[in-house]
Amino acid sequence: MPTPTEIQETLASLYTALNSGDPDAVENAVTQAYQVGLVIDFTPALVDLLKANWHTRHEDIVGALQRLKDPRAIDVLYETALVVHPYLDYDELFGLARKCTWALADIGTTEARSKLQKLAQSQNILVTQYAQKRLDRWDEERHRKGVHSASQ
Repeated sequence: MPTPTEIQETLASLYTALNSGDPDAVENAVTQAYQVGLVIDFTPALVDLLKANWHTRHEDIVGALQRLKDPRAIDVLYETALVVHPYLDYDELFGLARKCTWALADIGTTEARSKLQKLAQSQNILVTQYAQKRLDRWDEERHRKGVHSASQ
């Protein structure tokens, strides 16, 4: 568990990176967040960084949000699952979208499930399949869900 000072320093790094427009600063700040230990306080900064399209650390950020299981990340995870970043053009399997479906499933709220249901109707067949698999396994994966998980 990070100390209050480490949390404040890491938050400052995350926001400095966001405001800098420097992809290397984002990589360093996200790495710092993982190194000190991910805490729920980081969610707003990570959400803002996930929305930014000028860096290449989206998968790492989704991974952090998946671990945090904070419902405040639901909307951005849904949106990110549908975004195609040019730097990921090589990825025919849409790995970022797949990670977003896992993160939504692990958050486990009714709202997260609703977003998965919307993704299961995506025009992208792979995104549809990823979301549907998480929905099909919803009950089996209940042990992975966040503390705010829904009973549905």
